[in-house]
Amino acid sequence: MNFRVLLALPLLLATQPAGAGGESAAPAATSLTVVRSEAADPFKLVELDGSPPTFVAEFTQQMPTPGWTFRIDSVETHGDRIVARLTEIRPQGMVVQMIAPGTAKIPLGSLERGRYVLEIRSRRNPQADHRPAFATVLLAR
Repeated sequence: MNFRVLLALPLLLATQPAGAGGESAAPAATSLTVVRSEAADPFKLVELDGSPPTFVAEFTQQMPTPGWTFRIDSVETHGDRIVARLTEIRPQGMVVQMIAPGTAKIPLGSLERGRYVLEIRSRRNPQADHRPAFATVLLAR
């Protein structure tokens, strides 16, 4: 099992679901921050105009060569968990063999106020299952 996934397990257990305790639905969040990240590089959170605002999580991952891109396969919210599945797409043709950053943008939509675990699952082979890559805790206010 991936070591980073083991580090993320306490994050999954430590969060409280949004609206826990029989409360009515929480109001829409107007800001989003990273509480704790297990990613090698920090997330950038982008707020898009709207009412309520929507959010995008952007992260950079070191890839084996320049030109890698990410296809977002799905983003699902289950209570206080957001699971994003993505496929890493290798560059076409010949490229220089050197480590280079690749950036993924994950649309999160609008969120209720609360604490969320954003779990990233990825794959390189489109026929393979998505595997846990890392997780981060987000606070929506």
